[in-house]
Amino acid sequence: MSTADEITLLASKGLLEEAIDAALELEDPTERLNALTDIILQAHGKRNDLLPSLFNDALKALKKIKNPYDRAYAYSRLAYVYSVIGDHENASEFFDRAADEVTRIKSEGDKALALSVLAYYLALAGFTHEAVSSFNEAFGMLISASMDYRRKLDVITEVAGMMENAGDVLHSRDAIRFYEVAYDIFDKLYINQRAAEVEKKLEAARIMLYYGDPDVRGALLEGRYHFAISLLQKRLKDPQNLFMALLEVAHWMKHVGAAEYLDVLEAAFRLLGSIGLTEANVQRSAAILTDMGELEKALKFALEIKDPEKRDDALAAIAIKLAEKKEFADAREVVKSVSNPMLKAKLTEEVGKLEDQYKMEF
Repeated sequence: MSTADEITLLASKGLLEEAIDAALELEDPTERLNALTDIILQAHGKRNDLLPSLFNDALKALKKIKNPYDRAYAYSRLAYVYSVIGDHENASEFFDRAADEVTRIKSEGDKALALSVLAYYLALAGFTHEAVSSFNEAFGMLISASMDYRRKLDVITEVAGMMENAGDVLHSRDAIRFYEVAYDIFDKLYINQRAAEVEKKLEAARIMLYYGDPDVRGALLEGRYHFAISLLQKRLKDPQNLFMALLEVAHWMKHVGAAEYLDVLEAAFRLLGSIGLTEANVQRSAAILTDMGELEKALKFALEIKDPEKRDDALAAIAIKLAEKKEFADAREVVKSVSNPMLKAKLTEEVGKLEDQYKMEF
């Protein structure tokens, strides 16, 4: 008899009929449901003719699952799969059924874990607000639970791990919220290695804010910069988007101390020579380059921003960065370009304070 992993491998190779036959031989109904839903995800868009019978078999497997925790998992998993194929009505119904099963779990620890599983699949299905809310409910449940302290810590750690896993499969804009909570939990529990790992993932998500698909972030975290760039080049047909993505990649590479960031930055600006940028991308470029410390380049973009308030904000950020780098004369020159008199006065004062502080130190 094949294992669930072997069945998933068969399906990933396109051997769907063989995978189905093997899945139906699995005796454990939860394992069978897992295998069948994996096959559905592989068949979707390629062999849609197989989907009705696959869902029928998955539902038959679900009916044989008696444990409320396992049923909550099964309903959550199926709800997510329904959402992937675009059946939002069934997805919503099955998420509701999963929530009902959670309420039937007697163990406080298991209930919190089942709720976290539900939250994880809600996140994968795109219901990020509901997912965050469910994870928070699980943490609240655990904090007030009357259970063994060590067991409680173990469950809290496991829930934090599920939040991290949710972040790993989401775009940066959604992943940040999950990483922030996971990091906070690991940090407070002094699980230093896990905290450091999540912190790095959080930094990558914040830097790759606009073009941070999970596989791109994963490649960057592993130092596979050329592969990440190749993925972006294949996906981004608009040269404007590719320019912005390359800026983000260069920013990450500089952040981690990869000297090759200069090559990526140069490639981005070669591309820029033949395109124009929208106002929003001019603003984003100024912000990214400022964070990178590429202040001369950032200033050129900042001065092109049409919105006076946003231009002043961009110039203010550059002026402070210059002052922090002890380049006070340049900082004051940038301040002169600020149009808002109140902001200009405040910046003049801040730059002066930083310069006075520097003089006192030396």
